[in-house]
Amino acid sequence: EACERGEPRCDRVALLSRLERRAVERVVADRGLELEPSPQGRRIRRVVIVNQDVFGPADGFLRWFNLFHVTSREEVVARELVIGAGEPWDDRKADESLRRLRDALFTSLAAIVAVRTDDPDQVDLLCVTRDVWSLRLNSNYELQQSQLTYLSFALSENNLFGARKLLAASFKMDQGAYTMGPLYIDKNLLGRHLDLRGTGGPIFNRQSGHLEGSQSTLQLSYPLWTLTQDWGAGLEVSHRFAVERSFRGTGLRTYDAPETPVDDSLPYQYQQRRIDVAASVVRAFGSAVEQRVRGGYELAVRRPSLVDGFPADPVLIEAFTRDVLPRSERTSSLFVGYQLFEPRYRNFQDVDTFELAEDTQMGVAADVKLSAALGLLGSEHDFLRVAASASYTGQLGADGLWKVKVAGSTRLEGGEAVDDVAEVNLRLVAPTFEVGRVVSQLRVAGLFRDRQNQFYTLGGDNGLRGYPVGELSGDRVAVWNTELRTHAVPVWFMRWGLLAFYDVGGADASLRTMQLHHDAGLGLRILTPQFNPEVYRFDFAFGLDGDRRGEFRFIGGYTQAF
Repeated sequence: EACERGEPRCDRVALLSRLERRAVERVVADRGLELEPSPQGRRIRRVVIVNQDVFGPADGFLRWFNLFHVTSREEVVARELVIGAGEPWDDRKADESLRRLRDALFTSLAAIVAVRTDDPDQVDLLCVTRDVWSLRLNSNYELQQSQLTYLSFALSENNLFGARKLLAASFKMDQGAYTMGPLYIDKNLLGRHLDLRGTGGPIFNRQSGHLEGSQSTLQLSYPLWTLTQDWGAGLEVSHRFAVERSFRGTGLRTYDAPETPVDDSLPYQYQQRRIDVAASVVRAFGSAVEQRVRGGYELAVRRPSLVDGFPADPVLIEAFTRDVLPRSERTSSLFVGYQLFEPRYRNFQDVDTFELAEDTQMGVAADVKLSAALGLLGSEHDFLRVAASASYTGQLGADGLWKVKVAGSTRLEGGEAVDDVAEVNLRLVAPTFEVGRVVSQLRVAGLFRDRQNQFYTLGGDNGLRGYPVGELSGDRVAVWNTELRTHAVPVWFMRWGLLAFYDVGGADASLRTMQLHHDAGLGLRILTPQFNPEVYRFDFAFGLDGDRRGEFRFIGGYTQAF
């Protein structure tokens, strides 16, 4: 709390994670330095940047892989700092610099501490970082019942020329299609803190391999990269021409037209052509409470249509178009928005990863956006859209937290509200004890007066691990997940942890008629911090009710389940 309030008695060394503390201790010992635990207000004499090898002395023969990694250049790391030589030490600026450096694309750990000098009124700023191994095959996947339901990998150089820029050849596959193409991310274009990102490529049918579409995204923005920055702006252009599908288990969901006497079993898929353009500008102000006012323009085009080979029966065409296809329209709108949050952050550990710092914004956060689609701007319909969210994150015990968030949106058109969405989330991270900690999350959401043919799904891919993908569906969804996560155990250069979990949830036309389903199981989490600060996930689940009682399911993936 002293560090959060910027008090002189703040001990920054005590805030470091275990891996960060060991990294700092190694540098301090090698260079004969002495740490200053409470530097607040003292002038910074110089900035010392030490970027350690990806694999250290404890990693044995793996240090050989350092030959294939280009370490981030000191001047590149220095650009991420919002505090420098000649300034008085400010814990808040040091913490903000750390949040910028802790970027999972480039960095496995980062620490900023003060070092004593000959002058008691001055300190040196020591910045210790460690890159993730940059030349690698990044991967993410979901495995359900021995079938890959999602797979992405990218042969990438995550730190091109040591400049913290990413260039990759990427591949993504879901249950229906796959796409491949280039990916480029530059978060500091021309050294001006401009953010440039681009990706794109063709889309192929997963079963036949036939070309069925394409997609692309290009973003250029000047983000609010510090809390003291006043202005920001952004431009984004994207398109996606593809076949959209909905799956239940490992097969396509089916549709049965109510007008016909037999089950039509029509595959739940349709063509969709999407084009999006957005331009915005933002103005920030405030200190104790950060406030941001934004405005801009958005163009969105949606053109759904039936897939080739759809039955020629006009009854089926009319029914499928009415009940499955989303709205076809072009919207051209102006928008304004307002955001506020408390710029208070806490460093947690062993929540979503192991032995690494996890920065979390504390206190109040809220956002509201008002969009006006106008025929004068080329919109096919005139309407207003309102979207809002609010949350609060609080401390729980010594190292736990709780968070509640509510969000909603509506479309005001022709004197009525349609396409309403409401959602409530509650997250609880209990304080640690001898074994580990309990993490629990509740989500309840609903669609009201929907005219987009949207619906929620619930299954093994999004909260109910003992059930197939998309097993349940409806206008309302509720799911509660609870895990007992153990502390990490070092195994060579990795960190291993176990967990036991329980899930309960359902999806239906209403909460009143919703039948809840249950599952439980055990999980394994493995962290390799040299390659990525996120964990690999392996869950073994059993259904506890109905037809799924006793059924065993294995799910492999990336990052925590919630």
